Amino acid sequence: MSLPHGLSLRTADPTDMAAIGDMREQVGWSTHEWALRLAIEPASARCYVVETGDKRLVAVGSGVAYAPLGLVGNMIVVEDQRRRGIGGVVLKAVIGFLEGAGCTRLELFATDQGRPLYARHGFDPIEPGSLARLPRGLPITSADGLLVTDADATVLDRLAAYDTPRFGGARVPLLQAMVTDSTRPTLVATRGEEVVGYGWLRVDAERIGPWLADAPEVAETILAEALRRVPDRDALTANIPISNRRGVEWLRGLGVVPDPWDVRMARGAPVPRREDAIYGNSVGALG
Repeated sequence: MSLPHGLSLRTADPTDMAAIGDMREQVGWSTHEWALRLAIEPASARCYVVETGDKRLVAVGSGVAYAPLGLVGNMIVVEDQRRRGIGGVVLKAVIGFLEGAGCTRLELFATDQGRPLYARHGFDPIEPGSLARLPRGLPITSADGLLVTDADATVLDRLAAYDTPRFGGARVPLLQAMVTDSTRPTLVATRGEEVVGYGWLRVDAERIGPWLADAPEVAETILAEALRRVPDRDALTANIPISNRRGVEWLRGLGVVPDPWDVRMARGAPVPRREDAIYGNSVGALG
């Protein structure tokens, strides 16, 4: 499979971020500059773009390696270049990078339009994505014996040790960006000296995620603190995996019913992980 005449594939760099952000906005996605940076700059990530002879970007796709788990994201082909095989070339390059980085399980979130492409490259649907709206005024409380504090760089190792076996891959670059971001606090729940959950409060997007917890009462305590931190916001949102049945039932008990969106797809054998501890993702391209 090759690109049409006049187009070329290359690795993206930070100077491409504005153009990639424009492509994301054209398909109705937020730019998320911080997330694009994490899909371009770390050695564990690779972003590919396709450009014309006059340097116009017409396609993009990224892979982030949290070996053994790899995530595919930012897959876009501009409208006037679709149905020419460009998406397949980009996806093949992303898959090659992830597998070369030691990822045996690849996952992504697919729109209805993108699903046939991914299916042709060995991805199978595993569950719908979901979006939960968490309004102020939910009947939530903070559990006794839990302390929720702001993370900083000194807790990065402890946070990674907690996150990796539950998420299924080592996403240290994302965690490092979280704990050093003064505008978006990472709320860490501890019981004694033990980390039992955390949530990244992305105030600008009115979202909490990543959001992990060992039990619903821990998730509820983190959510209560997150809502307390944003008294001017009517609600927060989170993308909870439907496979976290205990978490979904907890939300339903609060009167929150997650709305399905897109489809989560995977290629390769499952990796050890704790789906029941995942209450929210960051963005699809980063997990």
